Amino acid sequence: MKIAFIGSGHVGQALAKLAIKAGHEVTLTNRHGADSLKEIVAGLGPQAKAADLADIADGQDLIVLAVPFNQIKNIDSNLLKGKKVIDASNYFPQRDGQNTDLLTHKIASSQLVANHFHSSEVAKAFNTFGVTNLGSLAKAAGTPDRIVMTVAGNGEVKKIATDLISEIGFQPYDAGSLSESFKVQADGPIFGFQGTLDEITKKIA
Repeated sequence: MKIAFIGSGHVGQALAKLAIKAGHEVTLTNRHGADSLKEIVAGLGPQAKAADLADIADGQDLIVLAVPFNQIKNIDSNLLKGKKVIDASNYFPQRDGQNTDLLTHKIASSQLVANHFHSSEVAKAFNTFGVTNLGSLAKAAGTPDRIVMTVAGNGEVKKIATDLISEIGFQPYDAGSLSESFKVQADGPIFGFQGTLDEITKKIA
């Protein structure tokens, strides 16, 4: 699969490394352009390349939004028209500003992302814990007690995200639809949790 990452910071790079290890091709972009990513791409190896944001969706099977929540609204939704998109962002009011609808759970942050990318299919994943030790937490499929990664959404993009989570070394956990994704937001009970399927089931019971 060809996976593009909008955002090439810690989150984008960590996920790109795991995707490459799982056999996928990755493309990275950021707001500074492809030329600024030469060193990062070289470090990732031959399965990685860089692109300008305007070209990021060309030929890609999946797009991962690995930027802060407050930057998503600045991305032209037409760039991702018809694409499968994973939202890996989190809403932090101290950084992203006060939003009463989000703070009161009138709407989930990923629903706003899906509303912005209204011509795309959006799921939420890769957002519930830090990426500094992501590689060391990954375990091969079939290994007992794999660490859980959550996924929320509907349709084909949710299945793609679920499969990718397993391929990169984690146990997928179905967190429901985007409208039910409050539990995996930064103020939810699962955020920051690193545990097994049994442990997460007990935590949210």
